[in-house]
Amino acid sequence: MPDYKKMYCELFNAVTDAIEILEKAQDNTLDFLIESCENDNKNLERNKKEQKF
Repeated sequence: MPDYKKMYCELFNAVTDAIEILEKAQDNTLDFLIESCENDNKNLERNKKEQKF
């Protein structure tokens, strides 16, 4: 007879690991987006200052 508890625990652990990997990737991507937006804002401000002169 199959050991359903062992099978369930194996699947649960694998799914939990996958979720953690996806959450980390999402956090990293969000960090890249925030950094990119900050750099874009700095460039816009610099361009505005240069155009005034």
